[in-house]
Amino acid sequence: MQLDQMSQIAKALSDDSRLRLLALCNRGELTVSDLVKITGLSQPRTSRHLNILQDVGLLESFRERHFIYYRGTLASPHKQIVNRLLQSVDEDDPILVEDARHWRSLQAERSALAETYVEAEIPDWLELHQYHGDSTAFAEHVSALLKDHDVGHILDIATGTGRMLCTVGKMASSGYGVDLSDKMVIVARNAIETAKLNHLSVRKENMYALRFPAEVFDTITIDQVLYFADRPADLFTEAARVLKSSGQLLVVAFTAHDKASQDVAITVDIRDIINWLADAELSVEQIDKIPGDSLDISLILASKVQ
Repeated sequence: MQLDQMSQIAKALSDDSRLRLLALCNRGELTVSDLVKITGLSQPRTSRHLNILQDVGLLESFRERHFIYYRGTLASPHKQIVNRLLQSVDEDDPILVEDARHWRSLQAERSALAETYVEAEIPDWLELHQYHGDSTAFAEHVSALLKDHDVGHILDIATGTGRMLCTVGKMASSGYGVDLSDKMVIVARNAIETAKLNHLSVRKENMYALRFPAEVFDTITIDQVLYFADRPADLFTEAARVLKSSGQLLVVAFTAHDKASQDVAITVDIRDIINWLADAELSVEQIDKIPGDSLDISLILASKVQ
């Protein structure tokens, strides 16, 4: 980093209020209204401080519906500067303690809202949960598949409740979960903030037309999406577009159990998955299965054809 850049960062950090806002935005994704509610600062003053922090690269923002969310930057070396700075601040500082208390209150409100959204979809969730099996065993299978790979910067497509995002996110350096549903975005955002995975972010996106540049992600996950995707071939083509040439794609899907007495509506033919991957120039590296009574959970790891 050049001296003039570091000088501008030092100037931006020379104000107590900006340090408070930076500390809060490093906890998760917050709107101006959230930050005003937590800190008691005026809206114009808060917006001005946020703009200064963003101008020097310490914050990033994105628009979602009628709101702009701010969060600590994920870009290097600014992220490392922020982390070192906040580690040096006395966490028992009375102002920061009070900010943290108000932030936890806001998080409790978000968690309650997320819970109501999950409950609103309870019939569908109950149907799926009966097939998911043990969550610990599932996480172990995912970790085993990815342990010899550089997980790096991740993308979880149609993240839903954020289950896969939280699982793989623990192995990642940074990443995003995306979903088209406003409700699921709120649920997933609450999940990563509850898990303290502040290096991750959740965005509202159309999985068939992602607003990311080509070849930007090291790892992409598609977890239990194919059974409701009306254009699975297009989904894999779009995933391949944003996947780095050295990256990997992990697909998780319910597939028919060899000894099942009847088909289950949410299963996907594994041969179709392999064909969709091939059409998108993705080569299957490994297939793992978690057997169930009426269906299997198949985990297919693929990479770009070189």
